[in-house]
Parts: sequence; C-alpha cells; structure tokens
Amino acid sequence: MAMAPITMASLITPTRIISSLRSRDAKHVITQMSHVEAAEACLNPCAVQQAVANRGEHSTFGFGRGVAIPHAMIPGLKQPLGIFARLWPAQDFDAADGLLSDLAFLLLSPDGDASTHLRALACVVRRLRNPEVAECLRSADDAEALYTVLTSDAWREPDDEPESGHSATPRAGDLTNGAMCTTLDVLC
Repeated sequence: MAMAPITMASLITPTRIISSLRSRDAKHVITQMSHVEAAEACLNPCAVQQAVANRGEHSTFGFGRGVAIPHAMIPGLKQPLGIFARLWPAQDFDAADGLLSDLAFLLLSPDGDASTHLRALACVVRRLRNPEVAECLRSADDAEALYTVLTSDAWREPDDEPESGHSATPRAGDLTNGAMCTTLDVLC
C-alpha cells in the first residue's frame, strides 16, 4: 500500500501563516502557535501546548540557521498539519549552531503514527533549511507571499528552477550539511 504524499501544501493553509509573531521567548512562541493551530483543527489548545512542551523536554526544536520546528504527536488528529510564523524578535530554541530562530513551523501529527510524523518532519526540514527558501521567507512582504514560498517554487526566477523532482524539493545533494539521502526525494 502506497503512503499518501506529504507536501508543504498538505501541511499548511494560508490561514495558518503568521507573517510577524511578537514573542517574549520560545515558550511564548509555542503557546501562541499552539492556540492558533488548535483552533484551526478543533483541538484543545492546552493539550496541544502540553504535548509540544513534553516533546521539547526530550529533544531540541532548534534546527539551526535560524529555524525552529516544534513538533508533537496529538491524539485525535487525522493527518499532519502545521503553522508557520516569522518571529520578532528571534528566540532561543537551543539550536546546535547557537543561532536564534526567526522562522518557526509548528508541526502536529496523528498520535501513534511515527512514520507519518517523520515523513512530515522531513518535508518541513527540507524546505526550511534550504538557504534560498529561508532568505525569501525572511524578506516576503505578507502571509500570501510566505505561503507561496513555502508551498511552491513560483517565486523562483526561471533560471533557478530545480533540475528534477518535485518543484518544492531540492535535489538530494542539496540537503542540509551535505547529507546524501535519495530516499528523502519521495517524501516531499
């Protein structure tokens, strides 16, 4: 049985884009994003916030290069979903490179489906860790432009088109830290 493809467009909607999220600290970011996402998915915001906080006790959400991806698995959720925000000011999510995060994507996945959660997480990481995408996200004018950058390559110049693969997927050789993993091409 083939797994359903996970794309950025399947994870977010234009209503789950926050072009400027004012925040006091990383916990405040998670609280605010959890409440917006819970309202969109008809979930208990406190339960979402607690699940993300619990996950954060066992891992870091700071992926480096100014990107944070808080995430958790939530009972009752039918499919993965996310919310994206540009943070002001940037916050400390304990990234290994020590950089503060100004881009955040809160990812929620169905509880008990680790495979789907990992595929969704890989999709988000691949998109947000692309330096060109991150630069465009930082300079986009509004939520509509942010959504376009996150979900398509329509913003690219014609000569910047990827050579092959999904239009929003960099080639396997372009992965973070020079990692080579061709299996990720099918994930996003």
